[in-house]
Amino acid sequence: MPLKQMGFIPIPPGPQAGFDHADVYLPPSGGDGRLYVAHTGADCIEVIDCASNTYMHALSGTPGVAGILVGSDHDLLFSSDRGCARVSVYRCSDETLFGRVPVGEQPNGLAYDPGRRRLFVFNVGDGRGADSTVSVVAIDSLEVIKTIPLPGLSRWAVYDGASDRVYVNIKDPAQVAVLNPQALCVERAMHVPASGPHGLGLLGDRLICAADDGALTALNRDTGEVFGTAQLPGQPDVIMLDRERSRAFIAVGPTGAVSVVDISSMQPIETVKTEIGAHTIGWNPDTRTLYAFQPASEGVAVFQEP
Repeated sequence: MPLKQMGFIPIPPGPQAGFDHADVYLPPSGGDGRLYVAHTGADCIEVIDCASNTYMHALSGTPGVAGILVGSDHDLLFSSDRGCARVSVYRCSDETLFGRVPVGEQPNGLAYDPGRRRLFVFNVGDGRGADSTVSVVAIDSLEVIKTIPLPGLSRWAVYDGASDRVYVNIKDPAQVAVLNPQALCVERAMHVPASGPHGLGLLGDRLICAADDGALTALNRDTGEVFGTAQLPGQPDVIMLDRERSRAFIAVGPTGAVSVVDISSMQPIETVKTEIGAHTIGWNPDTRTLYAFQPASEGVAVFQEP
């Protein structure tokens, strides 16, 4: 079934336009979910009610906020506050701030290891890759317990419980670096046959990597074998996965679109128009709702499968 736009949620404008990563909190006991998005241009985290698809409020005090991640296993919400080199940690259910932890320069990507209660914070440094690092934050003590150097500029990252590994896209050299969360080191890297790996997702044993040259590549998580590739309608950014139907939603900001790709066959399904510059999306699997954050119109386009 094709995605149809069902509405639009206005968000109070900030001094500058711009949204970044988003994630959805689904209460474990049921009930209404909430969507959190980094409103970089307003230095805050915006909160959307997923039941009514209406704007709720903002969590302030997050300068240059870039990464958003919900740690559902432990009722946690994380943000990477890029403008002040730190992460913020909240209890997600009531949005209580637990604390803030200084990390490396320009933190962006986030991955959470729930078994060890550690947050991996990927710092882009000066943006050229030579000083990119990972700050490993112990959540119980709210401190950095190790800083790991990276082989290049990091983009997005994911933790996988099945393999007990953290995977992160490296822009140049084009690869997925694999971190061992027990030994706290980079143990290997997998070549990506496309330039500028950016958005990253994981479904089963498939790493789904969207690269700057407009290619979507599926890699075997364990061997690096290429399962297949798909061409996208421009330079992609954020990936969201529909695990139930094995689909990837990829935000393509320069052309103002979301590309939908079948992961099993790596064949495009459809392309949905959004807005030029809309490079980030959110996905609620319970309601099968896709949210596209549109900076020029300062709000969220809401899509569903009828």
